[in-house]
Amino acid sequence: MGWLFLIGAFGLLSCAQSTQPVDSDASRVHVHGGLQVAAAFGPDGKLWRATPDKQHIYVDYSTDQGKTFSAPVVINPESQRIKVSGENHPGITVDRAGNVYVIYPAEGEKQPAMLYSSVSADAGLHFTSPAPVGGKEEEANRYQAKLIPGEAGRVYAFWHDERDRSDWRLPGNAIYSTVLAAKSPSGEMVSKVADTLCECCRIAAALDNKQRPVLLARFIYPGSIRDHGLILLQEDGKPPLLRRATVDQWKIEACPEHGPALAVGADNRFHLAWFTQGGVRQGVFYAYSIDQGEHVSDPLPFGNAERLPSHPDIMAQGQHVVLAWTEYDGVKTQLQVMESGDSGQSWSAARAVAEARNEADYPFLLSHQQGIFVSWNSKTEGYRLIPLH
Repeated sequence: MGWLFLIGAFGLLSCAQSTQPVDSDASRVHVHGGLQVAAAFGPDGKLWRATPDKQHIYVDYSTDQGKTFSAPVVINPESQRIKVSGENHPGITVDRAGNVYVIYPAEGEKQPAMLYSSVSADAGLHFTSPAPVGGKEEEANRYQAKLIPGEAGRVYAFWHDERDRSDWRLPGNAIYSTVLAAKSPSGEMVSKVADTLCECCRIAAALDNKQRPVLLARFIYPGSIRDHGLILLQEDGKPPLLRRATVDQWKIEACPEHGPALAVGADNRFHLAWFTQGGVRQGVFYAYSIDQGEHVSDPLPFGNAERLPSHPDIMAQGQHVVLAWTEYDGVKTQLQVMESGDSGQSWSAARAVAEARNEADYPFLLSHQQGIFVSWNSKTEGYRLIPLH
């Protein structure tokens, strides 16, 4: 079995399913829920959040930028064994029509790891019964999904898929994809995007200026090299373009469990962030491409190498680009941020914007008309939506 999950610390969530959300204290989900929280803004500025516990996934929302949240709604009334980790988060997004999509990993009927999706077409009052993503008949594991909203009523889903693996001595998964819609929450058409994906690193995804999905993922190159490649999805049924984006030469017979981050600016510049322990460079790095990955700028190191910088995320809003990551000083975890106002040509000094005294989730950058925020959950301090301006 080619997958590995780290189970986070969870408590028991006792709140019941509700179809009448009301404002409540933000700590309701955090205190009893899991660490791996997903969040996304809707087009109306409402912040949606998906939180797991051991057996359920819950969704709530905030109308005051994370200060208070509605009563959580349970997505799967029938218990499932939820299987989340730092690299294997639940996902939530909202399309331009306001439909709310949730995807999450759980034990399947025939496989240890399966993805399920659910959609609300009535502003979160009701969600469809969870449905297996990518077809129910396949027995292969599916996990580490990524959602990105497309046109109104459409959301792209990408995930690790083991259905094509027959010789388990050979490493590497495939990326599969589908389009979720309010009327087909599990996706009707499933297609393969790429092969030889490193098994335990999450996929990064964004839309280019033609609203086509672009992916950044860690691949296994010849010689057991774990570096990154860009995948450009094309129109009219043409096969995706795969371009190697990093040449760090990280030779390792294992999965780093440290996926990359990707954002696309208004000028169609691709912004990349990643972690490596390669023979060429080590640490966390930023680079950009102005020609869709045919050429990539010289990698820029960031973070304090003595404090284990890790799990970067990146966001672009116009020419404003933000990097967020975590560092650990031996006592606490710091959330670090640095920003660029010229599409990644120059950067501010790094600054700490929050701390966690105990176990913390990865930071995730969210963008809305009101600015850029960091979504960050930690075991002691709870969920925080941190505005950067």
